[in-house]
Amino acid sequence: MLNSSLFADKKSVAVALSGGKDSVVLLHMLLEKRRELNIEVKAVNVEHGIRGESSLADTRFVKELCKGLNVELKTFSVDAVNYSKNNRLSLENGARALRYQCFLSAVEQGFCDCVATAHHQSDNAETVFLNFLRGSSVSGLCGIKDVGFDGKIIRPILHLEKSEIESYVLAHGLTFVTDESNFSSDYTRNFLRNEAFPLLKTRFPALEQSVLRLSEIASKEDEFLNGLALQLIDKNCVTIPDEKSEVLFKRACLLVIKQLGFGVNYEKSHLDALWNLTKLETGSKTNLKSPLVAYKSYNKICFELQHKINDNLEIPFTIGSALFNNYTLFFEKSEPIARLNDDNALFFDLDKLPQDCVIRCRKTGDVITAFGNKTKSLKKYFTDKKIDARTSKHLPLIAKDNVVYAVLGVDISENVKIDKSSLNVIKFTYTKGE
Repeated sequence: MLNSSLFADKKSVAVALSGGKDSVVLLHMLLEKRRELNIEVKAVNVEHGIRGESSLADTRFVKELCKGLNVELKTFSVDAVNYSKNNRLSLENGARALRYQCFLSAVEQGFCDCVATAHHQSDNAETVFLNFLRGSSVSGLCGIKDVGFDGKIIRPILHLEKSEIESYVLAHGLTFVTDESNFSSDYTRNFLRNEAFPLLKTRFPALEQSVLRLSEIASKEDEFLNGLALQLIDKNCVTIPDEKSEVLFKRACLLVIKQLGFGVNYEKSHLDALWNLTKLETGSKTNLKSPLVAYKSYNKICFELQHKINDNLEIPFTIGSALFNNYTLFFEKSEPIARLNDDNALFFDLDKLPQDCVIRCRKTGDVITAFGNKTKSLKKYFTDKKIDARTSKHLPLIAKDNVVYAVLGVDISENVKIDKSSLNVIKFTYTKGE
């Protein structure tokens, strides 16, 4: 009944134990199978601060249950009401966010290797329907996954039907508590569970199994499409495809948005705005969720977190690390051979670099000697490199007076190029963002 494959690399598993029927069944199953699975079973309980004394009583039940079973328990107490209000979330979503924060905290604190939740087929069906009713993409139809948060959350009974859980309770005489809010159809999920699904099952008895199959198919297709979309991404930029690939483009943009931490707040209108941006000229931009913006740079749409930039900032060039606006720059001594194995770094001859060079942004009148000993204005150089003015304006440079010797992440001047006689080679790398 358990998905045993989820425990292959786990030594300590904590059950997300609310005291309700589903989580009590999961705890009992794991205790029965712990030797076979070679795991230590623990429990995590989150008291949400929603139902007053009733909620506190559930936590007391959990404590007594764990004490009687000799199961180590970690408890959390949160204020879901204020959290939801302050973050403009529904109470249901706010409580869920806090709950998962607690689960992940238990893992990060070393209490357990992962947290096992008692989600089952009905929960998956409810999630898929909720996403469908909200106008979700294919990703929303994937429902609940067996593994989440890089393996920190597992769901071992996701394929179990509710009837199988009921039978398990009766067969083993398990006691549990009931959250009275589950009977209120004020929450959309409860409405589906208490009213919509029972009605649908009179016509479609295998409703939940059918939805599970849909989720499995959608998950495979979603994974395939993500693989194609990833091919369009280079760092935080998405290559603009042809007109027939709008779907992949929008999916690639969403992957970047999620990577930057704004996936929860994105809307369809944002993806539409990004597609419209592809039809505008280089340098055009659109504001997403502050401080996230996107702009067009030739054949790409680039995303960045908008920070206050001091274009007049100027600091001395030194070996070591340096903070420059929202960049951290690293200059370290290196062997010449290293450049053959590192495409993400620039290498230059320190002995060819004039004294008193500085790190700064571009200025009017700047010039650079490109490979081939062709000296050109920095403006033309950036145009030839297809780097738009918006990007080039803030790129850190190594320069003296109006002569530029290196451009962050782009290239170095011919004047400081490494040759066979180079003894002091510097490797130049960076990280971006706070």
